[in-house]
Amino acid sequence: MKKSVSFLVSVVTISLMTFVIMMASCSKSGSSAKPKISIESVNNPIQPGEPLDIKLNFSNGDNLSGGTYTVIRIRTNQIPPQNLISGDTVTGPIPTYNNVTKGGMEYTQPYQGYLHFDDHINDTLIFKIAVISASGVASDTLTTPKIVSLSP
Repeated sequence: MKKSVSFLVSVVTISLMTFVIMMASCSKSGSSAKPKISIESVNNPIQPGEPLDIKLNFSNGDNLSGGTYTVIRIRTNQIPPQNLISGDTVTGPIPTYNNVTKGGMEYTQPYQGYLHFDDHINDTLIFKIAVISASGVASDTLTTPKIVSLSP
């Protein structure tokens, strides 16, 4: 009798531990869904005086409201700019949405000082974009096609 009670206690303990681990695993996977981002549209080429306008869609992430986005500008010109006014990395908050599992946003930057540096040549740029949910889960990095900022 003592042996069967001990066996029963072991089975119940193992079953309870398995159940707790499964519940913890399920709750973690629900709150750490990886966000996915895509480009809806981008103005290219950029005309003189016109701002950069990238429309992004993102989905499949929890807690996107309160998260952040990061955009890294990469200049592909062989001639370096003379006077850089701003840095190459921009971060900011993701706007608040009612439905936090998907949404869209518009990323814009001015022509002068960010997209265009020299009046004698066109500027060619690539942007790398990622979002991080409020839970700290990062998307894959999205790379734009080459974007040409035309010289006046």
